[in-house]
This record gives sequence, C-alpha cells and structure tokens, in this order.
Amino acid sequence: MFTTLLSESTQRWLNRARLAAIAALLSVAALSAGYVIADTAAVAPAESAQIQPLDELPAVGERFGVREMFEQADWVVKSVMIFLVLCSLLTWAVLLEKLLVFVRARRANQRFLTHFRAGTIEVLGERLSQSAMGRMWQAGMGEYQQFCRQPGASADAGRVNRMLQRMSLNASIVQERDLARLGSMMGVLATIGATAPFIGLFGTVWGILNSFASIATMRSASLAIVAPGIAEALLATALGLFAAIPAVMIFNKFARDINGFVGALDNFSAEMIASVSRKIDEGH
Repeated sequence: MFTTLLSESTQRWLNRARLAAIAALLSVAALSAGYVIADTAAVAPAESAQIQPLDELPAVGERFGVREMFEQADWVVKSVMIFLVLCSLLTWAVLLEKLLVFVRARRANQRFLTHFRAGTIEVLGERLSQSAMGRMWQAGMGEYQQFCRQPGASADAGRVNRMLQRMSLNASIVQERDLARLGSMMGVLATIGATAPFIGLFGTVWGILNSFASIATMRSASLAIVAPGIAEALLATALGLFAAIPAVMIFNKFARDINGFVGALDNFSAEMIASVSRKIDEGH
C-alpha cells in the first residue's frame, strides 16, 4: 500500500517538476534570445571591430580548466551550472539525513522487537514511542484496553474479530505515517535524477549556439576560437550527469530500504494481532 502511495507521490513530484522546469527553461530561452538578438543588432555595424585580437586568445599551453570554463561561459550557461551544483549539494544532504534517520529507525525497531518477544515491553518506558513498532503497539493496545473495559466482550466472537480489525487499522495508520516520514524528500531525488541531465543538455545546446554565433561574427572557423565555447557548453552536461547519477542511485537505495521497512512493519502488525488473539483465547 505504501509503495503505491510512494509511487503516486513521486509521480506527482515528477510531473510538477517537469512542468516547472519546462516553464523556467522556456522563459530563460525567450529572455536570452531577445538579449542575443538585441546585442547582435547593436554590434552589427561594427562587425569588424568585434574580431578578437590574437593576443587576447589563450596562449599556447595556458591552463584552461573548469574554473576558466565557468568564468568565460555565457550567463545562461553559468546559471545552469550553478543550479546543477545546488542540486548536487541537495542530493548529498538528503543522503546524509536519510542515513541518520534510517539507522536510528532500525535500532529503535530492533530494540522494541527484542523486548516485545521477551515480554518485557514495560522496561522501555518513555522510549516505547521512539520506534515505529512501539507507536503501532501503543495504538493497538489503546483499542484493546478499551475493548477489555466492556463487560462480557471477550465472550462474543464477533466483537473480538471487530476489535482485532480495529487494532490492525489503527496500527496501519501509524505505520503509514511513519513510512511517509521515511519517504520524505524521495520526490526531490527522483526529480533531480530525471531532470538534471536535460537541464545540463539545455546549457550545452545554448553554449554551442553561442560558439556558432562567434564563428559568424568573427568570420573564422578556427578551432582555437570555437573550442573554448564548446568546452564550456559540455561542462554543463557533465554537471547534469554529476547531479543526476548519484540522485538516481540514492533514490533506488532508499526505495529498497523503505520496502524493507514496509515488510518488517507488516510482519510486526500480524505478530501483534496474533499475540492479542492468543491472550484473549487464554482468558487474560
């Protein structure tokens, strides 16, 4: 059930993110196109003056690394690069946060399960509510205690069955709430993994367009003139892949972990119902 909810929530995130990304890219493209057209019209009468002198080109053997690529890139390409770097940082922040959350959740559930099977739940005290299983147990026991306060209720098989169903429903509500908390930010990872390569590709296409525009302006197809612009453009694609690949891997890792939690909590819910049913049969 939670897997279906997670997939529906992820799909909604993806749809919204794609629409927002398309709208943003179209807006940027429109503004940038207007800027380029206006700039071209302004400098058209002085085309010959725009030819870059040879002494301003990078000297032979001069370093042309990532920093130089970024500094010389068009402002649209720079914006794309900065956005992708922020996406990458967000991905790693989500990874660290999720690792801590999942480790604490596993330890708390394992501690509760050990005491539950040993019949020493009261030892946990206030720590009972620190685990998802503990909260499910509290929700189920609340229904069971209310049932026990009704005189002669345990003798009616129909009322017992309805009570067990209510226990299962209450435990399921708590389970879904905890799984939703574990699944937070999964939509963000899915969105980054799905859209980052295309955002980087947009920056690459824009940079290559500028490189071809330079060829037309300078009336020269020299590789020394167009290569820097193409290199800057390809850097945007590299950053898009750098942001997307970890996001997809991290999303898949935590999706598997959440599915494992779903199975563990489902098993505990069945174990809890069986324990209460056995207790009723024993007359306790």
